[in-house]
Amino acid sequence: MKTNAKFKMIASIASVILIIVGMFVPSNIGMPMEIIGMTTIFILSIIKWIVPSEKNTILKLLGIIVLYLGALSWVIPAATFQYGEFQSLGLERMTLFNLIDYPYLSIQFFLQPMLFIFAVGGLYGILSETGKFRNVLDKIVKKLKGKEEYFLIGSSLILTVVSALFAANVEKGGLYGPNLVLFLIIPTISAIILLMGYDKMTAFLASFISPIIGIIGGIYSPATSYINEVVGSDYSTELIWKIALLVICYVMYLFVLLKQAKKSKERKIETEKDTKEEVNKNNIPLIGEKKQSKKASWPIMLILGLLILVMILGMFNWEKIFNITLFSDIHTSITEFEIGNHRIFNYLIAGITAFGTWTSLSEITVLTLAAALIISLIYKLDFETIITSFTKGVKQVLKPVIIMTLAYTIVIITAYNPFFMSITDWLINSLGGGIIDALGKVSFLSGAMDVIKQIVYIIVCGLDTIISTILNIDILYVIQSGLPYLVSSYPEATNSLAIITQSLHGLTLIIAPTSALMLVGLEYLGISYKEWLKTSWKLVLQLLAIILIVILIIVFI
Repeated sequence: MKTNAKFKMIASIASVILIIVGMFVPSNIGMPMEIIGMTTIFILSIIKWIVPSEKNTILKLLGIIVLYLGALSWVIPAATFQYGEFQSLGLERMTLFNLIDYPYLSIQFFLQPMLFIFAVGGLYGILSETGKFRNVLDKIVKKLKGKEEYFLIGSSLILTVVSALFAANVEKGGLYGPNLVLFLIIPTISAIILLMGYDKMTAFLASFISPIIGIIGGIYSPATSYINEVVGSDYSTELIWKIALLVICYVMYLFVLLKQAKKSKERKIETEKDTKEEVNKNNIPLIGEKKQSKKASWPIMLILGLLILVMILGMFNWEKIFNITLFSDIHTSITEFEIGNHRIFNYLIAGITAFGTWTSLSEITVLTLAAALIISLIYKLDFETIITSFTKGVKQVLKPVIIMTLAYTIVIITAYNPFFMSITDWLINSLGGGIIDALGKVSFLSGAMDVIKQIVYIIVCGLDTIISTILNIDILYVIQSGLPYLVSSYPEATNSLAIITQSLHGLTLIIAPTSALMLVGLEYLGISYKEWLKTSWKLVLQLLAIILIVILIIVFI
C-alpha cells in the first residue's frame, strides 16, 4: 500500500512538472507534455475517487471527465473542417464560468430527451398506482414459467432489430431515434425479467444493451442515415455485411446474456437456500407493489400497445425508405377537408404532422402524458393521487436524468471548445502519415505498402470514431466532428468508412463513460459502472474482434 501511495505521489508531481514545463517550451514539444501530464492526473483521479468508491461512481466519473476536457481545451487548439479545408482556430479555453454555464446549456439544448424520460417515469408512476400493472406483469411471469430464456431471447431480439431497422427521420435521429424512445417499453421488459428471478445485470443486458447491439449492425437506423449523407452511400451499401455483422454480434451478445442469466438463477437458488426465504421482488423500479383491484387490466395493455404502435408509425420514415406515401396522403386529405370553406379538422389538429414525419421527441412525449391522463381517468384516480403517483414516478428517474445532463454537458464542451478536430488532424497526418512515412523507409516492406496503408487507414478511422463517440455521445455530433475530414482524406474508401464509423460507434457506446442510454440504464437499475466494466469487457473484446474481421474483409476483398 505504501509503495502504491509513493508511486501515485511521484506520478502526480511528475505530471505537474510536465504541465508547467510544457507551458514554457515550443508548442510542438510543450503540448504533448501538457496532454500527458493532464491525462496522468485524470487517470490518478479515477484511481483515487472512482475505483474504491461504491456510491455515485457515475456522477463522480462524469465530473472528472468534465474537468479533464476543460483542462484539455487549454492546451489543444480548436479547429474546424469546412469546404474541404482544415483550419486551426487557436485555443478556445473553457472557463470557470463555463463549469456552471455548460450544464445549463445542456439542459437547454437537450431538454426534449430529459422531458421524455420524466414523462415515462410519470406514466409508470400512474400505472403502478392503478394496482393492475403489477398484477399484469405477475400474470405474464406466471405464464412464462419454465420459458424464461425464451423471453430473454425474444425481448432482446426485438429491441435489437427495432434499433437496427427503425429509420427515424434524419433531421433529429441519434438519441432522438429509437434508442432513447425504447425507454418507453424498457422498464416493462426489465421488470418482467426481474420478476422472473433474474438479477439486475441480466435485466440490464437484455433491455438496455440490446438496442446498442442494433446500432453496430444498423441497416435503417439514424446512425446509418447520417453516415450515408456524409460519405455519399445509401442503405444498400455493404448491406450483406451489415446484416452479417448484426447477426454475428447479436449471437455473441446472446451467449453472454444467457450465461449471465444462468449465473443469476444459480445465485438466486443459493441465496434462497441460505436465507430460507424468497428474494425480495418489491424493489423493482417503477412498477409498484401488488394491490388488490377489481378493475379490468385490458385498458392498460391496450393503451400501452397503441402508444408503442403510434410511436413506431410516427417516427419511422416510411416515405424515404419504402416510398410509402399512405400516411402523408391521409394527413393531407384530413387537413384539407373543407366544410363551408373552413378546414375544420386542420383547425383541430394543427401541429400534428403525418406519421413518418415526426422529427423530435415532442410528439411521443405529449402522447405519453396523454396516456397517463387517460389511464388515470379510466381507473378513477383522484387529482391528488394523480399528482402524487406521477411525481413519485418522476422522482425515480430523476437521478438518471441528472446523469444524462452531465453526459450532454460533455457534448457542449466539445461543441463550444472544438478541439476534437485537432485530434482528428493529428490522427490522420501525424499518426497515420508518420507510420506510413516511417515504414516506407524500410526497404523489405516496400512491396507491402498498399496493405500497410489500408491497415493504417483502419486504425486511424477506428481511433477517431472511438474517441469521438466518447466525447460527442450522439451519432449526429460524432459524424459532424471528424467524419467529413476522414472522407476528404480517404475518398476511395467511403464504403468501408461507413461500416467502421457505425460499428465502432455502437461498440463504444457499450462501455463509454459518456454513453447516455447505458448510463441511464445503470443508474435506473442501481448497477455501478465498475460492476458493468467487469461484466462487459470480454463481450466488448469479442465484438471488437468480429467487427475488425468484417472490416478487413470489406477493405481487402
